[in-house]
Amino acid sequence: MAENALYIMSFSSGGLSLRESLIATNAFLSSNDWDQARKLVIQENLLQSRMVSSAKRLLSEIIPRLQLFTERELHLFRSSSDQDQRHLLWLAICRRHGFIADFYTQVVHDRYLGLKETVGNDEFNIFWNQKAMEHPELERISDLTREKLRTVVFKMMREVGLITKDNHINTVLLSPLVQNNILLHAPQELSWFTTIDDKGRRI
Repeated sequence: MAENALYIMSFSSGGLSLRESLIATNAFLSSNDWDQARKLVIQENLLQSRMVSSAKRLLSEIIPRLQLFTERELHLFRSSSDQDQRHLLWLAICRRHGFIADFYTQVVHDRYLGLKETVGNDEFNIFWNQKAMEHPELERISDLTREKLRTVVFKMMREVGLITKDNHINTVLLSPLVQNNILLHAPQELSWFTTIDDKGRRI
């Protein structure tokens, strides 16, 4: 992401949304057209939403993430194991939302390398205030919305397995499929995971 590029903060509808992302992916791969996929999901109520507006709002968040997958990654995402799907979807989320990528890289990953075992609300709030000086779009967000976004970020990290329910930072073991995909696509994306090398060293 370019330095100081505008943060896209539209991730308040839920957490990882793995099930919904898989539904949208399958709809796209059957037509190779995201507009058609969106229409199919809504018309057939594939998300099983009570209200059309809720489905539209959720799709407006997850489809732009999925569009950042390569065609190969879309097929990997659809066919891989549950844990690999979570790791792949985290990649898409970080590609879409620079704020989440920066928070993870600059706070969670740095704390992991520094042998600090937890990350919590205080670290998030400090990071937010620091970034608000560079990103005026954060200044326009209310305190209530900031708390909601913080809750969603931590929920996502737990769903991916990056942190525990009590905010301990996990060592993530990437499958060869996911790791090779990252190395092929963009090696710097490894910093979006707290993982180890083949000698057991934190990287």
